[in-house]
Amino acid sequence: PVFLMGVPTALLYVFPRRAPGAERRTLVWQSTVVLCISGCLLVALLWAVGRPLSRWFSVSDAVDLIVPFLPYVFSIVAAGHVEASLVASGRPTWQAGLSLAGAVGLIAVAGFAHGGRWGVGETLWGLSAVGVLRGGLGWLLLVAGIGGAGRLSMAGVGSLLGYASRIGLSDAVGSLSRAVDRMVVLGFLGTADLALYHVGAIEVPVSLMLAAVVTVLVPEVSRLSAAGRLEEVGELFRGAVGRLALFILPLCCFLFVHAGAVIEVYLPGAFSRTDEVFRIFLLALPLRCAVYNPVLVGTGRANWALYGSVGDLCVNAALSVLLVRFLLPDHAQWALLGPAAATVLATWGQVAVLVTLLSRSLQQPLNTLLPWGRLGRVGLVSIVASIASGWAIFDWQTGPGLRLVVATAVFAP
Repeated sequence: PVFLMGVPTALLYVFPRRAPGAERRTLVWQSTVVLCISGCLLVALLWAVGRPLSRWFSVSDAVDLIVPFLPYVFSIVAAGHVEASLVASGRPTWQAGLSLAGAVGLIAVAGFAHGGRWGVGETLWGLSAVGVLRGGLGWLLLVAGIGGAGRLSMAGVGSLLGYASRIGLSDAVGSLSRAVDRMVVLGFLGTADLALYHVGAIEVPVSLMLAAVVTVLVPEVSRLSAAGRLEEVGELFRGAVGRLALFILPLCCFLFVHAGAVIEVYLPGAFSRTDEVFRIFLLALPLRCAVYNPVLVGTGRANWALYGSVGDLCVNAALSVLLVRFLLPDHAQWALLGPAAATVLATWGQVAVLVTLLSRSLQQPLNTLLPWGRLGRVGLVSIVASIASGWAIFDWQTGPGLRLVVATAVFAP
């Protein structure tokens, strides 16, 4: 996030506001030059710090593993804006094909590495080859998609980076916020509890779908807000929240009821307590329906997202320490859950504040901005279905895999 500098997301915002043709081509190639320079800086940094870090950790052969990985790192940064540019220029099918080709390449390398018993260095060279080929193919598609290389001018780069930096900082602070609770567990409870906590704080992979939603929403919101059509921006937000709820709320309820079986499948018996941490983190999953970031970025208010991330980080850190110190003396068995609860509470607070600010910005009250009716119906049906699926296997003594299959068969209809 630091070296991408928020440029891909900022590009989604700026692209629709530039005139078709030469201005958009110039914008894309400015982004290409900036990210290539940033990728070179990241490669130089990794190379420079690799040797002293290896000596510090007493791992002499780690330096040999840095070089095979550098081309992959460079390609991820230098071509980080390609998919955003393809979507913004009306080529989502090309973007999907590029993503699919890259995914197939990575899986192929993993398969060959496993079957051929490759070493770590060989595997990293394979990953780098896939990354470079994917980056090169992306650049070729970009040239074809925007209609030529365009005129390279640095005019306007400052405003692009000024807006992008707020997005990049927000992403970086968000990454820190996701790690602060783990640092509190490590500092107060030690490595054994950190192992339980870390594997229980599972990030349910809905972010794959959310990334697609964000990529599509940002340019559309930018276009509508530039034309002053705030009512339509609100309709887009309301529709996105309602449709995401159809997937996320049922998933949240099902996983909450069957967290124990999921952990049994996922981890050995020594990690049985992690289902408690998992359930607490699931309480934040419904918030993923509120895709406020694309609307904030698309309406030119990326600084709000940055302030929200900073506030989330501070509240999360303070609450995590406070709850652990409060629980340790008399309720040490619950201290592990304190940072998880702090993370969920901080996230709820961040989303509540940002969605409230968003409703004021769009001049629409919360009771109309959010699809409360659909959220209530989907939530109620999901709760009833989850309880029914839990009741169906309540006294089963079979393995967790079979219990989950039966529970899913009851839940899905």
